[in-house]
Amino acid sequence: MRVYHGWSDQPPAAGTATSRRAFGYDGEVSPGGHLLTTAAACATSAALTGSFPFTAAIAVGGFLIDVDHALDYVLVERQRDLRPAAFLRYYMERRPRRTVLLLHSYELFAILIALAWWLQAPLLWGYLLGGFLHLGLDLRFNGEATPRSIGAFYSFAYRLAHRFDARVLLGDAVPSVPRTFWAAFFAEFRLPVAGRSPRAAGRASSDPGE
Repeated sequence: MRVYHGWSDQPPAAGTATSRRAFGYDGEVSPGGHLLTTAAACATSAALTGSFPFTAAIAVGGFLIDVDHALDYVLVERQRDLRPAAFLRYYMERRPRRTVLLLHSYELFAILIALAWWLQAPLLWGYLLGGFLHLGLDLRFNGEATPRSIGAFYSFAYRLAHRFDARVLLGDAVPSVPRTFWAAFFAEFRLPVAGRSPRAAGRASSDPGE
């Protein structure tokens, strides 16, 4: 299975794997990773600006932007199991057939930038700051788990050209996923089992007999 990295259409060079591998996790940025980075951005915003609305806008862009996953889950995938654990595992195990993800698109960001500049809307700029943080993390790390250029993936037109086919866009490799909800939510931060390789530790966490 070829794995392309970041903006490149070439396989990653040796030694380019990130430190997240050391934690036994070979998947995409987890919700917990986005939550913690967004919390840090919000704390910085609150300290520097003292504006609750602007800080809340950063939170929406940095974390709640993932609401489009939920929309895809219900409207596109036609899933009816609304338990958070079922929803999270569905995506972390790469089971979706289609990836529309309207909010994760350069085209929408370009429109919002134009609107924020035209309207001089601070809250929209706050949302965009959070969104840039979120998208930046996705671009930096998710490329290690996708078979095509992750840079192209975040173009809505590119996904449309591939009919939003998740297997074509994201490949069919399934990363190791922890069994429990909170372990999966903060997947980057779980430590490997002593004496095992990171991948072995990841497989063990998905073992039903654990």
